[in-house]
Amino acid sequence: MTATDFAVLVTKFLTEYLPLHRNCSKNTISSYKDSLKLFILFLRDHKSMNINKFKMHQINRELILEFIEWLENRGNSPVTINHRLAGIKSFINFAQYESVENLAYLQTVLSVKSLKTTTRQVDYLTEEQMNNLINLPPTDTSTGIRHRIIMCLLYDTGARVQELCDLKIEDINLGNNPTVKLHGKGSKIRIVPISKNMNQILEVYISKFFSDIKLKNEYLIKNKNNQQMSRDGIEYIVQKYATILKNNDPSFPSKVHPHMFRHSKAMHMLAVDIPIVYIRDFLGHEDISTTMIYARADSRKKNEAINNLAPKLIEENYVDWSKDQDLLDFLNSFK
Repeated sequence: MTATDFAVLVTKFLTEYLPLHRNCSKNTISSYKDSLKLFILFLRDHKSMNINKFKMHQINRELILEFIEWLENRGNSPVTINHRLAGIKSFINFAQYESVENLAYLQTVLSVKSLKTTTRQVDYLTEEQMNNLINLPPTDTSTGIRHRIIMCLLYDTGARVQELCDLKIEDINLGNNPTVKLHGKGSKIRIVPISKNMNQILEVYISKFFSDIKLKNEYLIKNKNNQQMSRDGIEYIVQKYATILKNNDPSFPSKVHPHMFRHSKAMHMLAVDIPIVYIRDFLGHEDISTTMIYARADSRKKNEAINNLAPKLIEENYVDWSKDQDLLDFLNSFK
């Protein structure tokens, strides 16, 4: 059976365009693949279409709007739906150059707008909560040391959890000016400084577990099977210690995820007046508008600004209306 133009372009999009032309990471490609898989399930299960016969000219605005409605009925949040829509649009943007004869149909898809979403809340831990959490794992066992390294690095570097999973021994530079090389989204690399305490912990950890010079290409964090640690594995470790703290302190958040370390680092940097542009570079954000969510979430800065302004306003503009007897008589005349 001859493959349809839709099947050919999906294959080319995932196996050639994204990895070779766009240099996308495996996680980014996996995300696009998931969006296309959902679209194919929608065609098969909801539209009762034979996917072996589905062609590019059948894709249009109305079909994508129906796909969005199908995702909503499945309980997907607006944020998730927008993520899936972005994946489909990326495929369409690629396909319109490969399937020029269907350009009129495909361009209608690109005009579909994302759903409105509520302002994203930034979940983070206070400095005291973070200090208690990252210092909880014991240091008298190899497992405890590894768990402490995981949480300390998540916070100290502000790394995304996948960036931590991908970290190798050769990415660690210890010494007078210790740094860590992080491999971010879209294969972008950034080098972030680490604290002296983090430097000391890493020196002990590496000397204990990676003394052989030949192991420089090994992953820094491994699981009990001596394999690269997974995202789920790190999330399990973080939640394990968070649950211990929660049992001892009811005020501690019940749900702590690895990305909260990144949020917490940004909020703590902001609290000590580190410029937002430095925080942007430290976190590896392309657009400063992404970093601004932390500035909007920092109520301490808002309160500080209000309180600094308030005395000046009151001193210059405050009027004691109680001394105006005519005004008081007027107000008291209303029953």
